[in-house]
Amino acid sequence: MASAAPVSLTITLPADVAGLLKKAASDRGWMPESLAADCVAQQLEVAIRHRVALERIDQVDSALLELAKAIGTIEAGSEGIDLSDFCRYRKGG
Repeated sequence: MASAAPVSLTITLPADVAGLLKKAASDRGWMPESLAADCVAQQLEVAIRHRVALERIDQVDSALLELAKAIGTIEAGSEGIDLSDFCRYRKGG
């Protein structure tokens, strides 16, 4: 993946949070800005994964609805069809 130009963000933190950030960074010899940037990057990764998971759940729900409609159509229009033929887990066997 080609690297893109960096994006500049400005964040405003409450004084107590900024103090904790500075202390945590200085305890490890890090720059507070790099620690804050890492935190933002990690949260963005979590947010992206969360959205993808919700998107996939919606896709599965939609596919299940279509399947239910198809089986309902088959069942309503064709008397005497053994619907167990459509099921992976068949009765009695």
